[in-house]
Amino acid sequence: MCFAGVGAVPAAAQDSTAARVAAPVDIHGFVEAYYRTGDPTTKDGFRLRKGDLKFSGELSPRLRWRIGFDAGKALALDDETEGAGDSLRVTGVSVDQKSRIVQDAALTYTVNHLLAIDVGQQLIPLSLEGTIPTPNVETIERTMFIVERSRGTGLGDIRDVGASANGFAPGGLEYHVGLFNETGESQGTTDTNDQKAVVARAAYHPSFFPAFQIGGSGAFEGGPTPQRRERAGGELQYHDARLTLRGEAMTARDGELRRFGWYGLGAFRPVPAIQLVARWDEWDRDRGAESVLNNAFERQLVAGASYTLDGNVTRLVVNVVRQTFPNISTVPNATFALFAFEALW
Repeated sequence: MCFAGVGAVPAAAQDSTAARVAAPVDIHGFVEAYYRTGDPTTKDGFRLRKGDLKFSGELSPRLRWRIGFDAGKALALDDETEGAGDSLRVTGVSVDQKSRIVQDAALTYTVNHLLAIDVGQQLIPLSLEGTIPTPNVETIERTMFIVERSRGTGLGDIRDVGASANGFAPGGLEYHVGLFNETGESQGTTDTNDQKAVVARAAYHPSFFPAFQIGGSGAFEGGPTPQRRERAGGELQYHDARLTLRGEAMTARDGELRRFGWYGLGAFRPVPAIQLVARWDEWDRDRGAESVLNNAFERQLVAGASYTLDGNVTRLVVNVVRQTFPNISTVPNATFALFAFEALW
């Protein structure tokens, strides 16, 4: 969808602004709402999972702009405390900048057919599934190492402010490398320290087997131990019109905390409108502890189906999830279901 802006401007300014005012603006959106039932760790109910609205346009043959919002995000607060136990008190409260609805706000300068430079708030190049647009993800929820954010931020599908180089090198090598304030912790705000995070992802697409790719991604931010961040992951995927097979593993260090997750996914499309999917997913959110939900190792088996109608605009999705915690008995195992209604334009 696009439109051209038209407005009255002073005569003296018309020559210099006419081309800019009349430039087309592309508008895209995605809305996903689902109902979750049967999960003992979450109350049954509806959730607005996504409410994306994206605007983009061209300022010159080499320069494009984009800005996106997610109205489905829930605003959160950060608090500062002093003391301990009965003497604990809140000394300050501020908005968690990661919970603001602004997603992308960036400029893209295309150097040539091999290189483009992005500057601004953008998706950091970490994990394959983390860079797949939400409407194209085969399951209602992404893999656990991306979705679970009890320790501040996930390991994919996250944004930060910085600059990145992106493109394809000769021979089928896709590359993304960037310098960011943090690894997702400082989305929407300024950096809190002098160190910067280097984040990169590369994938090889062999010309003799174009449906296949193999690659990896990682990130590093140095400094004192509490702020130190390390990520490393590998990816494999086969994707064509009928079949998707994908596997990823991701390990992370946040200060002294160690985390690890991996999944294997298969999706089959017998006809274009129908997709059947299954995913085996394991996530250890704290490799040094195993006592409560916030540090428990979790395993999920997801099976689902989706049906696309209205000319690829609307999708109905159902996922059944078997959730287990093999190493801890205080959190109950469960089988629950998600029913989603999605619209894309």
